[in-house]
Amino acid sequence: MNKLLVIIAAFILSGCLGPVKDLYPEDRELRTVDVYIVSHGWHAGIAIESALIEDYLPQHPDMPEAQFLKFGWGDGRYYPETDTGFWLLMRAALLPTKSVIHVVGVDLPIERYFSGSEVIRIAITEDGAKKMGEFIADRFKTNDNNDVTVAAPGLYTNSVFFKANGRYYLPKTSNIWTARALRKTGYPITPLYAFTSGNVVKQSLKDGESAN
Repeated sequence: MNKLLVIIAAFILSGCLGPVKDLYPEDRELRTVDVYIVSHGWHAGIAIESALIEDYLPQHPDMPEAQFLKFGWGDGRYYPETDTGFWLLMRAALLPTKSVIHVVGVDLPIERYFSGSEVIRIAITEDGAKKMGEFIADRFKTNDNNDVTVAAPGLYTNSVFFKANGRYYLPKTSNIWTARALRKTGYPITPLYAFTSGNVVKQSLKDGESAN
């Protein structure tokens, strides 16, 4: 039995994704852009300076304008609700449901604005930021005229929920989505393991640092 456990552990560890070296070089001085993982306890999101990715985002009058933009993805009914209950949670967990993307505009340092949350700062390249911007842009749901649609008011000042592509269901969680966004930068994170925000934070700290 112990030998079997060792084999299983070795298989899992061998499946950990390493850095994409063309996007995420080992030399820290070549990585000049900061990206932030923000963990609110239940779910994690990702933030970056807006100037680096705004050219990839869809145009909409309600799209927040600020120094930083934070993104999160999740269930279309549960995520925007400020007063969620058990059954809404179970619906989000067990049934494939429509999704939304939450965009928050921030004009303070990320760690100050989200002072009650855990914030991890990671240095990436401009090319990595571009890939992340393209990934996020592709997650906005568009109509036949290529327009995006507001789904609900945001949870913060200067924030909004837009309709998003993809169905939400377990284990396809908001945390895995955030890990996928970070992975697009070339960072050595394995989205498959990022079921919880705690795991996103743990993997982010492999080569990142606490900003709090």
